[in-house]
Amino acid sequence: FYPGGSANLQRAVDELLAKARKEAKPAAKAGPLPQLKAIICPHAGYVYSGFTAACSFVAAENVLKQPNTSAIIIGPTHTGLGNPISVSFEDWKTPIGTTSTDLPLAGAIIKSNPIITKNEAAHLMEHSIEVQLPFLQTINPKAKLVAICMGRQGEPTAKMIGESIAKVMQRAEFSTTRNILLIASSDFTHYESGESARAHDAQPLEFIKALEADELEREVDAGGLSICGHGPIAAVLHASKLLGAKKAQLLRYTNSGKETNGNEGQVVAYASFAIA
Repeated sequence: FYPGGSANLQRAVDELLAKARKEAKPAAKAGPLPQLKAIICPHAGYVYSGFTAACSFVAAENVLKQPNTSAIIIGPTHTGLGNPISVSFEDWKTPIGTTSTDLPLAGAIIKSNPIITKNEAAHLMEHSIEVQLPFLQTINPKAKLVAICMGRQGEPTAKMIGESIAKVMQRAEFSTTRNILLIASSDFTHYESGESARAHDAQPLEFIKALEADELEREVDAGGLSICGHGPIAAVLHASKLLGAKKAQLLRYTNSGKETNGNEGQVVAYASFAIA
């Protein structure tokens, strides 16, 4: 998913962030705003989705650079390991460095709902959260993490998780001592033509812009859509609305073919959003 050596990985991340800062939409440049609640970003190999992910992190850069920052990253499980909703309590190491888990915040989240449990198995071979960390570590090496894998997705679970996380974030012990950013990790349509992906993703993108989590989940279910992290997206939308967010800005939409050889015969699609 990214270079294994520390120097090469750092160079790759630095180049992606620099490109995103240069090419970001004006609203995104002006808008790493204090009211930014969350971002949505993809989790494929950096050659495919790294620039799209970097656009999300650049939009949140001023927020992430604040002291006492913790990122709650919610991703899907691709392996089937772990519990329905699995929270890691371990530290996370990449070639760039080590990110510590915010243990009090993680503990409060698992106590907020019986479906949310401490579980490391879900994270052992899972990439959806790992690939976000080099961006986080580069922007703020002191930032802490709460990593949550959703093995169970769908409308009721996403709403439950989003509401639980928002309530924890609103507690005085966290709202007055931490700067918390929510991150939903998801790719969009998988293994279809670029044209088909754009058609299938069009309505979900509009639901996300309007923070309509329930409608997004119904669209995914009704259409059998292959958005792998629809549950994390919906959970973050629910939480963001409860925290005062009004809309999501689409920063970039692309696919693996456009990012590499230009062949859009069979692609995976990617999107990045800033939610405020």
